[in-house]
Amino acid sequence: MNSLVRSLRSMVSAALVIGLATIAGSTVATTVSASTPVACSALKMTGQTSIASRPGGTTVRVVLTNHRYPSCTWSNLTGFQFLTATGSGAGPVRRVLHTSAAGSSRSVNDTFQVVDNVVTMSGVHCTAKVASFLQVITPDRTSLKIALKRAVGVCVGGKTKWTTVHPPSFPVAALCTSASIRLSFAPANGAAGTIYLPLRFTNVSSSPCSISGIPEVQTLSGRTRNAAHATVGPAARKLNLSASGPGTAIRLMPGETASAAYGVTETGNYTPSRCLAKTVQSLRVRFKSGANWWQPASFLVCTRLASTSISGVVPSSDGLAPLS
Repeated sequence: MNSLVRSLRSMVSAALVIGLATIAGSTVATTVSASTPVACSALKMTGQTSIASRPGGTTVRVVLTNHRYPSCTWSNLTGFQFLTATGSGAGPVRRVLHTSAAGSSRSVNDTFQVVDNVVTMSGVHCTAKVASFLQVITPDRTSLKIALKRAVGVCVGGKTKWTTVHPPSFPVAALCTSASIRLSFAPANGAAGTIYLPLRFTNVSSSPCSISGIPEVQTLSGRTRNAAHATVGPAARKLNLSASGPGTAIRLMPGETASAAYGVTETGNYTPSRCLAKTVQSLRVRFKSGANWWQPASFLVCTRLASTSISGVVPSSDGLAPLS
C-alpha cells in the first residue's frame, strides 16, 4: 500500500501544488467578493423559458441559473428584450415593472426566477412582431439569448407599454437527501505524505437540491452496507478553510456535482506505537441535515489519532474551489 501511495504522490505532486495555488487564489477572491460583491453576469448564467397563454396575452416565465462562485449581486436594472428569429429586436428593452424598486439589488448564489409578461393583440390594434428569443441584458452589459419554447406575437407599436417585467422571485432549493445524491470518489491526487480522495456528490434526482458545509466522515471496518460496522480510528478532522466553502449553499441541478477534499495521511509518517495502523473497508459520510451515505474503500489509517481530514463542499468535481 505504501509503495502505491508513493507512486501516486510522485505522479501528481506537481498537480496538487497547482491545485493548492488555486485554492489560495480562491481564498483571496472569496474575501474580496465578500466586501465588494461582483455583479451577476449573463456570461455566467444559463436560462430556460416556459410559456403560458392568458386572456389578452402571453406569460413567459424565465428561470436564470447563476453559475458564479460563490455569489454575485442581482439588480432589478437588468433588462429584457424579445428578439425575432433573425435576432432583431421585437420591441424595446424593458426592466422591472415597479420603478421604485429599480435600483434594488441582492446577493444570489443559486437559481432565481424572473416572470416576463407579454401582452399580444387581443381586441386592440397594434403593430406586432413574432418573437423567437428573449434576450437578458445584465447591468455589466453582457447578454444571454434564450430560445422560447414556441414563437409568440409581441406588440411593438403604439403608445401603450405592451411588455412588462414583474419583480423577480428567488426560490430556495430543498436540501439534498440520501436518495437524491450519489456518492463516489474522484481520481486520487496528493503530495507531502497525504493522498487526497475527493468525495463527489452528484444529484441523481429530477429536481434541484442544495448542499453545504463540512460532512462528517468516519472510517469503518465493514465490507457490506448492511453489516454492523465497527469504527476504525477517529472521524476525519474538519478543515474550516474559506476556500473550501464558507457554508454557502450550493444548488445542484439534476446531474450536477459538488465535491469535498478528503485527505488520507500516510501512516508511515507516524511512529507505529502512536499510530497503530489498520485497513479501512468503507466510509460513512453524513451531513448535519441527516443525509448520509456508505462508500466502499480500502486504505490504511491510524486508530490512535486522526490521520484523515475533510474540507467543505465546493461546486466542482475535484474538491478544489473554482476561481471566481
